[in-house]
Amino acid sequence: MSSVRAAADAFRKLAKSRHSCRRFQPNRPLPKEMLNDMLQTTLTSPSGFNIQPTNVIILQNQDIKQELAKTSMLGAGNIYRTIDSSAVAVFLSDLQPHKRLQRIIELEKESGVRSKDYLSTLPIVTSFLMGEGKVATLMKQVATDAMSPVKPMPTIDSIQAWSYKNTALVAQTFTFAATSHGLSTCLMEGYDCRRVRDVLKIPDRYDIPLMCGVGYEYEEDEKVGKTPRLKMNEVFFSDTFGKPIDTDITVLVEDTGDSPK
Repeated sequence: MSSVRAAADAFRKLAKSRHSCRRFQPNRPLPKEMLNDMLQTTLTSPSGFNIQPTNVIILQNQDIKQELAKTSMLGAGNIYRTIDSSAVAVFLSDLQPHKRLQRIIELEKESGVRSKDYLSTLPIVTSFLMGEGKVATLMKQVATDAMSPVKPMPTIDSIQAWSYKNTALVAQTFTFAATSHGLSTCLMEGYDCRRVRDVLKIPDRYDIPLMCGVGYEYEEDEKVGKTPRLKMNEVFFSDTFGKPIDTDITVLVEDTGDSPK
């Protein structure tokens, strides 16, 4: 039990230490070993059907960062952070994830984790849930809405929404991985996607939902406070929507072997 609590304490400390960096120290590259470890950790992110519909450009070249900042970023803060950060992670959501399916099936077969039944149905299930194009999405939404009163049916998202959800999980894992190395981060969504696409030579197949500046925080003379969060009872409900959840902790018993059963 003590090891579980220690792990929970470590993660809580990590999560609470993360904050959006207002200013990075310029000219401080990331050690390759550190970056490699961050990327290896980021690969552990979950995704629907393990399709992994995300690519990430790790932008470190100062000339390209300068060009990106001056031509594509919105707001002085994003411009400065793009220039001064050690790197900018540009997260890309694949809008044609069916093109990854064969590679994923190969990996799944090599791993031996999935059953043959699962692998045989994967192309059918994913083709239905990841239908691309507005017409295909609309048709599937109409069909599932009609069947829902009779039997449980999947909720059909647009391919953009589905891919964005998965990419957001990758971005969150990357952010925590960077924080674990004592780095600071800042997630950014203020930019012109069309210009970013041109600067970084990104194919039309991919959308750019967000970026993350990462590096060493510039130590301000004045300490910056944490931004406020909603209260727990404003975010979490118990069992049904709107029902208050009981989060009061009256007794905390240390697991010493004498704990009541």
